[in-house]
Amino acid sequence: MREPKMKPEDMKFCAIVPVYRHEKASRGVAESLAAQGLSVILVDDGNAPEGHEILVQIASDVPNTTLVTREKNGGKGAAVISGLEAAFNMGFTHALQVDADGQHDMEAIPFFVKAAKKHPLDLVAAFPQYDMSVPKAREQGRKITNFWVAIETLSMSIPDSMCGFRVYPVKFVWPVAKKIRTYRMGFDIEILVRLSWAGLKMYFYPIKVKYPEDGVSNFRAFGDNVEISWTHTKLCFGMLVRLPMILGRRLFKKKK
Repeated sequence: MREPKMKPEDMKFCAIVPVYRHEKASRGVAESLAAQGLSVILVDDGNAPEGHEILVQIASDVPNTTLVTREKNGGKGAAVISGLEAAFNMGFTHALQVDADGQHDMEAIPFFVKAAKKHPLDLVAAFPQYDMSVPKAREQGRKITNFWVAIETLSMSIPDSMCGFRVYPVKFVWPVAKKIRTYRMGFDIEILVRLSWAGLKMYFYPIKVKYPEDGVSNFRAFGDNVEISWTHTKLCFGMLVRLPMILGRRLFKKKK
């Protein structure tokens, strides 16, 4: 049974920004988030000492900003999990996950917050609208991943599983997220699939995405592709285990 619908005035929003080697760019992201009334949780994912000091200064300068520090780099997934834990412990009802490098259109934030208020018990996520700056290999890789996600969920309801711009209902997501052991680039994929298995309804809307010319990429061509491949293998086996239950649930809905 779903919980009673949450009232907009009871919703408490924050933004989770995982940061590794994007400490300089993250200032503009944090300032933009704070200017739009969001509390900010910066997650220092094991940056070098000079990078950590920059983040300490940002947290001091930008209103309503909290810095969560991880001693060692664990990867984007590990950083988001740390951010979700902080959001849960701080009493936030919703957390906007956004990348630190500034590639997401920050002007879209009010739309996504409004959508989350309309669907307070569901996940609201973005699917990317690229400009010409997108690396073609990345674009094709996303298409392959989205094909496998459709198989893993037996659904076409997730148009993109890799865009790191999404609003999580924290109370529902945290129990799922803390059990995930995919700590790098495969995290964004796995958490959406597992939330789908758990029955969380999702809404997707477009967002403009650009790749800065002087941007720093943390994507490891070999290591992250191996992790993503293993993630899909694991999720496909998980889907097979759940197949009887999934089909039974859908048959029950049709009979109703």
